[in-house]
Amino acid sequence: MKKIALLPLLLVSMMNVACDKPVSNGDTEIHISYTVNGHDLITDSLCYTNAAGNQFLINEIQWFISNVTLIGEQGDEYALGKIFYIDTNIPESQVLTTASVPCQKYTSMRFTFGLDREDNVTGLFSNPPERDMFWPEPLGGGYHYMKLNGKYVDENGDLAPMNIHLGIGQNEDLTAFYQNYFTVELPLELDLKQDCVNAIQLNMNIDNWFQNPHIYDCQTYGSAIMQNQEAQQLFKENGHNVFSISSIDHNMEKIVSTLKDLMHKAAPKPHFYTKKNMESLFADFFNHNNKE
Repeated sequence: MKKIALLPLLLVSMMNVACDKPVSNGDTEIHISYTVNGHDLITDSLCYTNAAGNQFLINEIQWFISNVTLIGEQGDEYALGKIFYIDTNIPESQVLTTASVPCQKYTSMRFTFGLDREDNVTGLFSNPPERDMFWPEPLGGGYHYMKLNGKYVDENGDLAPMNIHLGIGQNEDLTAFYQNYFTVELPLELDLKQDCVNAIQLNMNIDNWFQNPHIYDCQTYGSAIMQNQEAQQLFKENGHNVFSISSIDHNMEKIVSTLKDLMHKAAPKPHFYTKKNMESLFADFFNHNNKE
């Protein structure tokens, strides 16, 4: 009878099982936020001054990001979504539900501000609100990248429209068009896990639309810039410094479990629901979470 070495076969079999082990995926959300001077945006309030000294207010911000991609430690890339429309007037648009991707550590996120040449095609959207972002066909067609609508105090002290509408640019005689979308890649520390909320916060620092590297003066460029490629280019270059990201710890299962455990331990105490005991409970809870 032919003898077979069982140990090597067993090792090979174990290696095959390990190699075939499926990689688990996790879900992500991108939460959108807006800041001015390091504080949350307040709309419809004339409380801001830009680097050029213009007093201004913001009514609404409507914009697109596309080709959103997470990049892992080994340079592997995973698409989170093709096109997202974001609108300060639509609260649910401020949280982007993205595709599931492998559970691992990610070191950066990349996206296109606006729509690139391939995607920015007239007729792409048939329903509002995306449809209403159309960019006039004589000016290049497609869609706005962003409408940042507000007002500023002009040289006469009156409130004038401040409509920062970004999209395809053109020369004066409309014989040449310029693609003003741009790519943003931001460093990120995200250890994406299964069965929990993996949240990323993407913040728009509105100050930097008006500065860094170029100072934007509303008095110089006026109320509308759709046909002003000089202004479009300025915002395109400033836009690289507008965004920042961070991961958000939204693992509620862990928090609830920790809190339940601490409450169970505290329950036998007499007069458990006294102010002193509750303060002690929550102090223990936060100390526990801060150590992890």
